[in-house]
Amino acid sequence: MRFIPGGRVARRAVAATMLAGACVGLAACTGEPEPIVTESPTAVASPVATPSTTPSPSATAISDDELLAMMPEGAERADVYGAMMTATFFLEQYAPMFHTGDTRIWEALSADGCEYCADALANAERVRDEGWTARGGEITVDSELTQAALSSDSDATVVLESRVGDAYLVSSSGVEEQTGESRRVTYAFSLTLSDSRWLVRAVASES
Repeated sequence: MRFIPGGRVARRAVAATMLAGACVGLAACTGEPEPIVTESPTAVASPVATPSTTPSPSATAISDDELLAMMPEGAERADVYGAMMTATFFLEQYAPMFHTGDTRIWEALSADGCEYCADALANAERVRDEGWTARGGEITVDSELTQAALSSDSDATVVLESRVGDAYLVSSSGVEEQTGESRRVTYAFSLTLSDSRWLVRAVASES
C-alpha cells in the first residue's frame, strides 16, 4: 500500500486515518524499500532473487544487550513511546546498513513476515556482496511531527515525517550512479510487542 499522493495536508489526513485503525494495523501494508536501492543497479547484470518475507539472520546475530545499548533511551519501554523510539531508530539505521553492510540491527528489529524489511535486507546484502559502495541516503526524522497510537497492548502504529538525502552507489570499478534524490517521505509503521521488545511488522511510505 502507498499513501494517497499529495502534499502535507494529504499526508496528515492519511496518517490520521491510519492511526484510527483504517488500515487494520497495517498488517497488509508494505512499501518499496527506500531510499538507497529500489531496483537492481543498472551496471549489475545478475538479478536479485525474490527475498523471503522472513529476514534471514546473520551468522553472528546481535545480542539483546548489544541492541539495547545501541538504541535510544526509551526504546525499551513496552508502551507507545517505546514504539515511537523503536520505529525512529529502525528507520535511521537504513542508510548505515547500506554503508557498512552490517544488517544485524534490521534483522533483530524485523518481525517475521515483514516484506518491507526482507526486501531492504536483500538489497543491502546484494550491495555488500557484489562489491558496491553506498553513500548518502541518510534519513532524518522530524520528531516534532511524529504520530503514534496503540491498537492493543501489543500493537502500535507510528507515522514518521522525514527528510531523505541524495543517495549514490559506486561500483567496484569506481562508476557512480545516483539512486535517490533528496525529498520528504512519510513512513507509517506497524509494530508488534514480542518478548518485551517492539518489532517492525510492516511499513508503508509516500514521498
